[in-house]
Amino acid sequence: MPAKGPVSLTWQTIFCFIPILDIVAAFRVKRLRWYLLIFIGYGTVSTVIQSFINPFDETSIYNEKVYSEINGFDWNYAMLGSNPELSIASIIIHNAIAYAIAVYLIRRWSKKWNQSFNESF
Repeated sequence: MPAKGPVSLTWQTIFCFIPILDIVAAFRVKRLRWYLLIFIGYGTVSTVIQSFINPFDETSIYNEKVYSEINGFDWNYAMLGSNPELSIASIIIHNAIAYAIAVYLIRRWSKKWNQSFNESF
């Protein structure tokens, strides 16, 4: 349920770092649709960028590096590609950017939400 009064900026910011609660924080200030739209778009762009940084070779699944009868399926190679350090760094950077965007948006929207209650008095 959306907040009926002003919201705490501290709690809203903390909610940004906890999975699912960031969605609750956006819902409390009636910005859930915008929040989901922005992050679905960011997730799409992030995935495309990561696929260009470390492309996945479809023929490599059948390569001996990925699958061998003795060791089984190598998930590290299949998920992170031939350069796992680059992939992990890319994932960390994209997540840091996502958290920064989430904090910025939630704090901005929460301040506007609180101002709307201050003006009504």
